[in-house]
Amino acid sequence: MTEQEIEAVLDRCMILFRYLQEKDVFERYYKQHLAKRLLFNKSASDAEKNMISRLKTECGCQFTTKLEGMFKDMVLSNSTMDDFRNHLQKTVVCIGQMVSSRIPIWSRILWMGSI
Repeated sequence: MTEQEIEAVLDRCMILFRYLQEKDVFERYYKQHLAKRLLFNKSASDAEKNMISRLKTECGCQFTTKLEGMFKDMVLSNSTMDDFRNHLQKTVVCIGQMVSSRIPIWSRILWMGSI
């Protein structure tokens, strides 16, 4: 999809979102599926961040705090894993598949009930 097509889809999503009466149900659903996309590395990061930004504009900071925190956790997790791999390479320790595997690290509060 092109950038313009993504923008058009997000615009339509937000129009639909405005008609929802139970936005908390949407938040729970979106959070669960975002967690799965992030953990399985299936997220289109820019589009996700754009959607969260639109939700923040529509509903305020309180609504998107946990969603933004999940992204921060994934960045922290990836940098921690990179540091760990670098440390293993420097110390010439081989732990088999551990070096190539991806072990996510996240805040329990933000991710509770998501998976």
